[in-house]
Amino acid sequence: MTLYLYGGPKTRVSMPKWYMAEKEIAYDYINVDLASRQNLAPSYLEVNPFGKLPALKDDSNGLLLFESGAILQYLSENYADEVKDPETRASISQWILFANSTLAIALFVPSNKEREFPRLMATLNDLYTKQKFLVGDYWTAADCAVNAYLGYLPIFYPNEDLSAYPEIQALNERTCFNPNYRRIMGL
Repeated sequence: MTLYLYGGPKTRVSMPKWYMAEKEIAYDYINVDLASRQNLAPSYLEVNPFGKLPALKDDSNGLLLFESGAILQYLSENYADEVKDPETRASISQWILFANSTLAIALFVPSNKEREFPRLMATLNDLYTKQKFLVGDYWTAADCAVNAYLGYLPIFYPNEDLSAYPEIQALNERTCFNPNYRRIMGL
């Protein structure tokens, strides 16, 4: 049984790569060169008909999956033994969806950043004053998704003042000093 993770530099493949490193999930990495348009080659379009990265192929069942959040959720449920009940599954899914939609838009869409960023950061900061992890008492795919986006802040917005959000600052420091994260992000 082999997992194949398709990705390329500066894509959201960093999220499943980080998650798989933290959870010690073995996989073969297939670099897809966007510059030479390998992502639009018929062979890759069989993996992801939209030609986007990342994608995952699971040889154990023939599953082809795209979208970083879907990949995280699948790995969480099938390879990391994080999901013990429907409530945990729903909570992890909620945070992955939040990260890939609400948080991503608030961070990277300029009109939304101005309007939503302060409120989301304040809420997340408050949440992290009360708990270390988003679901349960250990790091899950939910934390990977949210922490990855928050970790993008110092990379994409190095002058962003986060002093009003000390818990987010501390979380980003932990994320940025995580050996697996540093290696995967090339820091």
